[in-house]
Order: sequence, then C-alpha cells, then structure tokens
Amino acid sequence: MEDFVERGNLYELYGGLLKENQRVVYEYHVMDDMSFTEIGEELSITRQAAQELFRRADEKLRKTEETLGLQRKFERVRSLALKIRDSSDEENVKELAGEIINGI
Repeated sequence: MEDFVERGNLYELYGGLLKENQRVVYEYHVMDDMSFTEIGEELSITRQAAQELFRRADEKLRKTEETLGLQRKFERVRSLALKIRDSSDEENVKELAGEIINGI
C-alpha cells in the first residue's frame, strides 16, 4: 500500500513531465488499478508494451524525485507541522499547523 501511495504522490508532483502515452498508462495502472492486460486492450497495445511504458514512466518519476526531492521535502514539512500542532498549547498555532498539514 505504501508503494501505491508513493507512486500516486510522485505522479501528482511530476506527472506533467511524462509523455502522453506514459501518463495514460501510469494513470490507468496506479489511479484506476487496471492490469497491464486491461491497459493493453484499452489502448490496443500489447501487455508487454503497457508494462514497458509504465516501467519507463515510473523510473522517470523516481529519478526526478531523486534529483529534486520535493516529496521528501513535503514529508519533512508535514512531519514538523504535526510536531508543532501536537506540542503546542496555543490554539492559533495548532490551527496554523493544521493548515500546513492539510495544504500539503
């Protein structure tokens, strides 16, 4: 499940960098939970072609994250905001931390 969430987050951050056919296959597989066979049938390509498009897209998203690290930074900010919210007695500080958590 964690891998699924990570892929969804990577797609949200960097999906615009993918080629159209990679984006479609990635969305079908990760967001719509379609098998590569189903994707192949939907797009009139082979299962292997769908699998390869997905593999390349996933690799590109992961390499982009390695380079830019935005997901890692968002998680760090969220973690710190949770600590601030949970350790503060001031209601306005808790509210602002909650906005950061929910906005990321």
